[in-house]
Amino acid sequence: MSILAKAVEGKYICWIWQPVPLGVRLLLLSFALFVAIPGTATEAAKQEKLVLLIRELRNEAGEIVPIRDEIRQLLNYVEHQQQIKFEIRRYPWTRLLVNAKNGEGIVFGLSKNRERLQVYQFSEAIYANYVWLVTRSDAGFTYNNMLDLKGKTVGVIRGTSYGDEFDSQRNVLFQVEEDVGSHGARLKKLINKRMDVMIFGDRRPQAGEVEQLLIRILRKELSTSDKVLEQAFKVLPKPMLVDELHFAAAGVQYEEWIRKLNAAILAGRKSGEISRILISDK
Repeated sequence: MSILAKAVEGKYICWIWQPVPLGVRLLLLSFALFVAIPGTATEAAKQEKLVLLIRELRNEAGEIVPIRDEIRQLLNYVEHQQQIKFEIRRYPWTRLLVNAKNGEGIVFGLSKNRERLQVYQFSEAIYANYVWLVTRSDAGFTYNNMLDLKGKTVGVIRGTSYGDEFDSQRNVLFQVEEDVGSHGARLKKLINKRMDVMIFGDRRPQAGEVEQLLIRILRKELSTSDKVLEQAFKVLPKPMLVDELHFAAAGVQYEEWIRKLNAAILAGRKSGEISRILISDK
């Protein structure tokens, strides 16, 4: 093997062939293979970075609860589809929304309401969240509409919206008890009669599935299996609403990002990949 080498003699330039040592040949071959292999640093450098804001949840010990596996898989799918690399930043919900309004990044999992539509641009719906009402086992009631919450104390995560109708009736038709994000701590408040109803959002469409999920959350967050606590609450059979969740951002600088996210969502919806990812954890 030889390469063309440049030799300069006086003001004349000529090209001569020189043999290439074996070591140099192996180095050149290794470099060519490195460039050709997908997933190398060269390909990673092409990925565009996007700040993604995700709500921070904490357990009773104050430790941040990890992002659920199926959500991680969903984000990985979007990254792969659009050659995006998410820079995930987690904040308590209220601070997250303040930072989003200031243009820090794109929010994952935001629902629409009248006020937010004036501030944010929203992607296509990623998936639907069922908003469930959780009560004490000895204090259940039939829920048909918002009037059935009259006079009750309803526990919500601080800064969360559950649609225009719910928001308009906060501290009017019913009282609101704002909580930290720990679901285990909220369940204990419910059981200890510090609220009448706890609102819990999840993509599972059956009340029984949600009850089992909450039992698993209690066991994990409290590091114990307490049958008395586990039997002290129940999920009402009818969800309060079905809430679609989106990517959302404030500021024109995110318009192109929203278009890219929409393309990934629509492709995943058409192929069934998003449903497959979400169903796999049920």
